[in-house]
Amino acid sequence: MARRKEDSRNKPGKKNRHILLFVCAVILTLICIGTGSHGEKINTVQVGAVAEMRYVAERDAVDEVTTERLRTAAADSVAPIYKKDPVAEEESREEVEEMFQELNHILARLKEEENFYEKAQESPWKLPVVLTEKQLLSYAALEQSNRLLYAEDCINAMNEVYEGGIKADALESGKTATAEIFSATAWNKTLKEMAGAIFQAALKPNLVLDSDAMEAAREAKRAEVENVMIRKNQKIVDEGEIITQDIYDRLDSLGLIHTAEYTDEAFPFLGSLLMVGLVFGALYLFFTWGRSIVVLKYNEEKILFTVYAIMIVLLRLMSKVEMFTLIPLGLFAMLTSMLIGRRVALVMNTLFCIIGCFIFGGEVQFLMYSLLVGSLGALLIQKTDKRQRLVPIAVAMGGVCFIAMFGVGLFFESGYSEGLLVECIVGALMGLVSVIIAVGSLPFWEATFEANTPHRLLELTNPTNEVLRRLMIEAPGTYHHSLIVANLAETAAYDIGANTALARAGAYYHDIGKLKNPQMFSENQSGYNPHDDLAPETSAKIITQHPKSGVEMGLEYNLPRVILDVIREHHGTGLVKYFYFKALKAYGAENVKEEDYRYQGSAPTSREAAVVMLADTVEAAVRSMLGSGKTLEEAGDAVRSLIRDKLDDGQLDHSGLAIHELEIIRQSFLKVFQGMYHERVAYPKAEEIAAAAKQEPCGEEGEEENSEALD
Repeated sequence: MARRKEDSRNKPGKKNRHILLFVCAVILTLICIGTGSHGEKINTVQVGAVAEMRYVAERDAVDEVTTERLRTAAADSVAPIYKKDPVAEEESREEVEEMFQELNHILARLKEEENFYEKAQESPWKLPVVLTEKQLLSYAALEQSNRLLYAEDCINAMNEVYEGGIKADALESGKTATAEIFSATAWNKTLKEMAGAIFQAALKPNLVLDSDAMEAAREAKRAEVENVMIRKNQKIVDEGEIITQDIYDRLDSLGLIHTAEYTDEAFPFLGSLLMVGLVFGALYLFFTWGRSIVVLKYNEEKILFTVYAIMIVLLRLMSKVEMFTLIPLGLFAMLTSMLIGRRVALVMNTLFCIIGCFIFGGEVQFLMYSLLVGSLGALLIQKTDKRQRLVPIAVAMGGVCFIAMFGVGLFFESGYSEGLLVECIVGALMGLVSVIIAVGSLPFWEATFEANTPHRLLELTNPTNEVLRRLMIEAPGTYHHSLIVANLAETAAYDIGANTALARAGAYYHDIGKLKNPQMFSENQSGYNPHDDLAPETSAKIITQHPKSGVEMGLEYNLPRVILDVIREHHGTGLVKYFYFKALKAYGAENVKEEDYRYQGSAPTSREAAVVMLADTVEAAVRSMLGSGKTLEEAGDAVRSLIRDKLDDGQLDHSGLAIHELEIIRQSFLKVFQGMYHERVAYPKAEEIAAAAKQEPCGEEGEEENSEALD
């Protein structure tokens, strides 16, 4: 009763510690998500920068960048279109005609003492031509009619070239062509040179670009180019690639580039906040409503929080890595599976992966990969309790990571690539490393948080341990009883999915308190029973004291807390019926208090402690029944009755055992008893063998009898 009161006083404190760890986990999660990469999709993208994520089209859309580039190329393919400029032709001819008219006018008014060359130099004609004295004198020597013919030939040569057209960039070739045409005439060399000088000064381009016609042609070419489409989920740029101007424009046209405004950051964070609330709500319900499946001790809660905090911070620090396979994502589930249990590991891994997905910006590939790796890691790591399995399990974990990443990559990237192969190889290496880290860190968890790993519990079952050696020598009956209880407890724990190593180790040490007075317990007595000379209350006090003595001895030998709990709880607050009944007969019911004959421990708070309690209860009873000639069937009924007594007495209320598991435990016990107390063949005595050896063969009838005997 005192123990129950103490437990009730401690419940508020324990609850407050649970709530504190839970709140700290929520706050840490929100910080990691809030500062993680959930906002990467709305970060401004810069030309020339490296893409920090993979961008794909969210819908079918026109590829405006490519379409415009093709249309521009089509428009640029249009050749220049020219049209004739009649004004340029007319101005050129007029200037030449005016020059000849002026020369003729000078010659008509020229006096004998005047020089024609000098007068011609003084003439202000529009044509910017420089003629030599020889050329002018040759022209002056012509008859009036010839001068008119000469001027006409010059104009005709110009007209012929103008007819073909002269472009601005082909003006020199046009002048050369005009001079060649004029050179075919019969005029002398000097006059031909004069004509060439005139052409050099007079000819102008008469072909100019037709802007309207060219623009119409360019638009026609642009219209011929059809829209280039971007299909939904088509890759625009992959993570790690350089963002070019075209890629930037394409992202912009698809609406994948946004300015990082307050509302853009607030909405994703608000969504993640709501989903995190649901995730932790599910976690709270799992540990609150699932007490029949999982009951965590405080040190296990601290371990779970510490592992979660380390891994969630690691995710946050590595949320910018190019390959998430660089992160040992299976490590969280592995450590949880080894330090607490695979059931908790599988549930926690699911929630951990969802939260990790938030940190990684909602990347579904991360979620699928981490779920697969973590779930299989939680199961595989359970087999590392033997050292020879470490290497095969590490290799298997590497294979799991490789296959998981390869499958996820093929599904989401719709194809194979060298980059995917690299990610798979990196994931496989991290799978190997995760197993090494998980197993190698066990001493840290055992020393810091009193983690009850299979390795530590197996060490406790070594018969060379000082406590077990003392038990073997000083209380051999109790030692033998503990071995049988250990076999029963381990078998039952295995069948119901409990911690077999803890059940065995707890059973080994559950009765070490009897070392204080070993002769006071029947299994260590050899005929004389000291309780025959003691009052029932004294005997009950001695008997009920051994759990407390066991805890004190366990503290002295630094046994783990979980083993101390099994020692303290293996009788719970059960009633010592033999001495209680003896007291009732001796003193009368009105003079006997039931609580004086109950153990002062506490009811089992774990499935393993409850299994040890039931194994301890049925072992002595079944051994006694089978020793007195009872059958295994009768023993099975007795086991059912003993288990029901514990259930009715409230000893299993806080153990986490489900009702259906009690029958599984009973069947497990019977399976062990059948192996221990099976019927044996009666071996013949030596004289019977000698007599049989002297007998003659007895023919077919004798053979049939021997055959029946063997059957």
